Amino acid sequence: MAKVLLVGYIVELLQERERTLQDAGYQVTVALSFAAAATAIQQELFDVAVLGFSIPEDERSKVASAIKQANPATRIIMIYFASIKNTELADALLQTTAGAEGLLRAISHMLGAQSRVHTG
Repeated sequence: MAKVLLVGYIVELLQERERTLQDAGYQVTVALSFAAAATAIQQELFDVAVLGFSIPEDERSKVASAIKQANPATRIIMIYFASIKNTELADALLQTTAGAEGLLRAISHMLGAQSRVHTG
């Protein structure tokens, strides 16, 4: 079972994504802060990390960098609303309009392929 780390600051969105991913068979850990994400990546190795659009752009880079330092093999999906700055560490970009199904497709594709994808 693939392990997914969800990072963001909007509880309702994270809960919806968590349920969707769990229903699809993924093991999900939710982090509501940079500190919680840092703790999680020190305790477990994740296959995929999903960074929500609610994370400020400057902090998004810090979170992504910490994830890659803890485990360079972790694939990162960054969900964006309007701005796609500070995404150089992302393995995939996903616009908020893609919804839960788009996130499932991106994770499935990412775990099955090594190429960088952009889903809009």
